Amino acid sequence: MIIDSAEVRAARIEDAAELYGMANIFTPGLEMSVGEFEVHFRSLLKDATWFVAVAEDTGCLTGYVAVQDYGRGLRGSFTVGRIHDLFVDPNARRSGIGRSLVKFAFAWANARPSPMILDWQATPESVRFYESLGFEADFVGDFPEYPGFTLDLRSAGI
Repeated sequence: MIIDSAEVRAARIEDAAELYGMANIFTPGLEMSVGEFEVHFRSLLKDATWFVAVAEDTGCLTGYVAVQDYGRGLRGSFTVGRIHDLFVDPNARRSGIGRSLVKFAFAWANARPSPMILDWQATPESVRFYESLGFEADFVGDFPEYPGFTLDLRSAGI
């Protein structure tokens, strides 16, 4: 998928160092070294229940999304998934990259073998972004300042 000059694609192991840098911006003081991050990232890329996508613009990464499929419950015919991270470089925000990364993650979730309910929490700064995509924030929960959002793919594809 291409946004202006940015391309959204599945992440590759070569992206580890740049992803580490973005993860450190997203979570300052990340509690792992670049080497530890790369080992963990490599394991996620090999795990079919995880999906990491990146946005790349003129050879530099400008954002990423990380999604996990937790699988089916004992009684369910659907899986439950979670967007763990959605990050866009502050200098690239409001360019459509975040929207494209989310759509890429939704397409992955929609293509899973079983229908999925995908959920995520938002930072206070990103609530308006998700609302602009048509989602309604759920402020009830353990952390109302980080509201939840849900995409239910059980009945219809995206």
